[in-house]
Amino acid sequence: MNETSLSIQERFIKFSLLLLFAIPSTICSLYFVYNVTRIPIFRKRFPNQTLIILVCIILLDILLNISITISFYARGYIGIQTEYFCYFWQYTDSTFTGIIIWCRAIFTVERYILVFYPNLLRSQRQKLIYHYIPLILIHTYFISFNIYTVFFYECDLKKKYTEHLCGSQCIDNFGGLSKFNWLFNILFPVFIIVFGSLLIFIRVLWIRREMQRNLRNWSKNWKMIVQLLGMAIIYTIVWIPLSIVSLIATFTVNNSVMETIESHLYFASYLCEMVVPMIALLLAPEIILKLRGHMQSSVMDIASVTMGQHSKH
Repeated sequence: MNETSLSIQERFIKFSLLLLFAIPSTICSLYFVYNVTRIPIFRKRFPNQTLIILVCIILLDILLNISITISFYARGYIGIQTEYFCYFWQYTDSTFTGIIIWCRAIFTVERYILVFYPNLLRSQRQKLIYHYIPLILIHTYFISFNIYTVFFYECDLKKKYTEHLCGSQCIDNFGGLSKFNWLFNILFPVFIIVFGSLLIFIRVLWIRREMQRNLRNWSKNWKMIVQLLGMAIIYTIVWIPLSIVSLIATFTVNNSVMETIESHLYFASYLCEMVVPMIALLLAPEIILKLRGHMQSSVMDIASVTMGQHSKH
């Protein structure tokens, strides 16, 4: 098999996988956001707020970034072949990736506090300090950081319209900033997600009998824990190998094998992100109950129409 046919096969597989995940993820995200606007109780519950923000950001990522990636793998080249479009694509990819990972890290820390130290997030002042300010800072930081590194960080790299994200970015050529980007912007929050979730799981197992005495709190906390662990497992499968490979690639020179593995794992991170809205929807009891109610009423309507037709005959 020659290189061209292999490239076509690889593009077809990646295109198919992205489409397979993007369609249900978009539907779940839209349905989730729709119900957020329709169910005030769900929207106003503090434990749901970071999750709502996360799903909205992932929906925007699918529409503005992953859709371009899908088009790229379908064609084998970038549809709009200009430097400005490449900058836009690189900017959206880097910004959404950073914001989503850090929102997941904040989500993990908040779940830990809500389960074990709920008094720390009781007052509006505490919520402002530990919830709203971190979210605002993370969004502001990544929007500003990537504006600088993508649009104002000059280098001699030419855009390659037949490569994902138009090839390498200028930041990749500057060792110090590139290492900071991977270590702080990506690997540090991944560490928080994975080990924070593991810590919650171990601590819950350790004191579960004590927690089960209060059935109401146990039920509420267990739902939050399952929601967190469902997302954490997906992130662990993808991001731990990607983190290890990226570290090796960052601190070694021209390791083509590691770069290839890193490229495939980075692709898998798109799939990882698109699973989050599905998990969020499946583990949102208020939305699921409403969906079941609609389905039951639809079945009853169909049954009544069918019985009416039979009675006429």
